[in-house]
Amino acid sequence: MRDGIACLDALAACMHARGWTAYISAPADRLASLAVQDPHDERAGAGDIVAAPGGTNGDWWYWFSWAERIAPVHAPGAAADAVISALQQPLSAGPSAQLED
Repeated sequence: MRDGIACLDALAACMHARGWTAYISAPADRLASLAVQDPHDERAGAGDIVAAPGGTNGDWWYWFSWAERIAPVHAPGAAADAVISALQQPLSAGPSAQLED
C-alpha cells in the first residue's frame, strides 16, 4: 500500500519547481489533498488533487477533485505538467465547462 501524503508531497515538489504554490491538507475525516495555484497568474485556475488507487490492479494515480485521472504516482513530473496544462486552459474549455453540458 502506498502513502497518499508521500505521493502528494512528491507532486508538490514538482509544482514548486515549476513556480506554482502547492500545499497539502490532511483532515482526519477525508483523503489528503494537494491544493495548487499559479501565483503569477490569478486568472489561472486552482485545483485540488488527491492520490488514490485507480483500478482493479491497485495502481495509484493522481486525480483532480472532479474525478479526472491525471497520471500515475510514479510520474509526478508528468502529473505536474498535466495539472498546469489543465488549469491554464480558458475557463470555457476547463472542467467547469464540462459540468455545464
